[in-house]
Order: sequence, then structure tokens, then C-alpha cells
Amino acid sequence: MASTRVNAAATAATLSVASTAAVPQTIQLEGEEDSEEEFDEDNPEWAKWNCNQIRSRIRKFLGTKEMTQTAFLKLINANSNSYYRFMNLKGPYSGNMNQTYEGAAIFFYRRERDAKKEKEAMEKTNRKRKATEAREEKAKKSKDGPELIKRILDVELEDVDEDGSVPVYDDCDEIRKKINFFLGEKVTTQAAFLRALGGINGNSLRTFLNMKRGAGSGAANVVYRTAYVFFEKKRVLEGKKKTKKRMDNEAKQGKDGFALRHDNGMRWMIVPSGWNK
Repeated sequence: MASTRVNAAATAATLSVASTAAVPQTIQLEGEEDSEEEFDEDNPEWAKWNCNQIRSRIRKFLGTKEMTQTAFLKLINANSNSYYRFMNLKGPYSGNMNQTYEGAAIFFYRRERDAKKEKEAMEKTNRKRKATEAREEKAKKSKDGPELIKRILDVELEDVDEDGSVPVYDDCDEIRKKINFFLGEKVTTQAAFLRALGGINGNSLRTFLNMKRGAGSGAANVVYRTAYVFFEKKRVLEGKKKTKKRMDNEAKQGKDGFALRHDNGMRWMIVPSGWNK
């Protein structure tokens, strides 16, 4: 009876060894924890490179001096003999049974995978950071906007006439450009800007901004002269010099500045009765 038990145990041990030998061993790279990750047996992800491509990748990687050859071979579970045999072969399929090929292919596959994950994580972090910065900038502008307008309105211009008016030296197109740029900065709201111009209504602003291009197109609109004063005060507050265009306008228009009447470019011509062109 004892003999039977011994034979049975021996048989079980033999079957266990045979079973183990029959199962192909999966390469486990050093530094990789055991996980449920398994490659497709028929078409493993790492097999997207042929032998020549892996040889090229190995040379390029080791050329960076990021890792020594000894450390690399240890990581991919390959010995130096297998490595040199593999590296001396030529052809896309020469060496595909060499352990260096599979180990290196898995190494580069995981390296690319991890780099992609890291990039995605970084992009997500950057998106969050930019969103936070945008919120903070918006909050800062909403806080600073009213203070900026107050400081602009407190500026006193030198060339003010007795009736409180000033000569205008920016044409209508220039004022439209300045308004659009200022409102586009989102420093303040359109409503606050209109209040700063003296409580002008939105219709007047829309009418002025929507007029066709022309130096005098919209000159009679109240937005033109009040916005000019606002931006002139802003220029003085910021300590900016007059532009060449502005200096030319002063020289050309004289002390009175641009006429504050609408000029659409059309002119009336009085001709004698019976005149035939």
C-alpha cells in the first residue's frame, strides 16, 4: 500500500514537470510588476516592429547613453552572446527567435506606452492649469476694470476749451478700432464703458461701430467725440507717446481737429440751369 502511494506521488511530480515544460514562458522584464496584462498570442502588440527595426532602435537607444548595454541586457533578460548574435544579423526576420528580439521589442513597446500615458496626463494637467489661470485672470480683470476706468476718467487733458470740449485728432476708423480692441480685452463690460462715456446708450455705439469705413463716417455720433476723450485720457495715464499718424493729423487738421459732422464722402454740386455735362 505504501508503495502505491510513493508511485502515485512520483507520477504526479513527473506530470507536473512535464506540464511546466510544455507551457512557453512569458518574458517578464525587470522592474515590471506581475499584472493581468497579457499580449495577444497570435498578434502581440510588441510585434509591430521587425528585427531590423528593433536593431535600429537598440542602437539609437544605447547611443543616447541613457542606459548602459549591461543594464539594458539585464532589463530585457538577454545575455551578451544572444545580444551580439542578434545584432550581427541582417534582414527583417533574421533573429526573430532570439530572446533579444522579443525582450527588446517588449521594452520599446512599454516605453512608448508609458510615454503616451505621461503625455496625456501632462496635457490634462496643462488644460486644468490653463483653465485655472483663465478664471483667475477673468476675476482679476473684473476687479481691476472699475478701478482702471476711474483712473482714466480722473485724468485731466491740457487742451480743453472753455466749454469743456477738446479737438479730436483721431478719425472715426481709428476710434472704432480702439473701441473694438478695448472691449475685446474684456477688461470691463460694454455697459461700464458706455457709462464712462457719459451714459451713452447701446444703440448709438452699435450705429457708430457698424458704419462703413471712412475717416469722417460717424463723426456726428456722440460716441466719436466722447470715446476720443476717453482713449486720449487712457493714453496720457499709460504714458504712451503720440503715434506718427496722430502727429500728422494734428499738423493737417490744425487747432480745431476733425470736424464733428458726418461725412460719407458724398458732395452736392450746384450747376447752372440748362448745364449739360
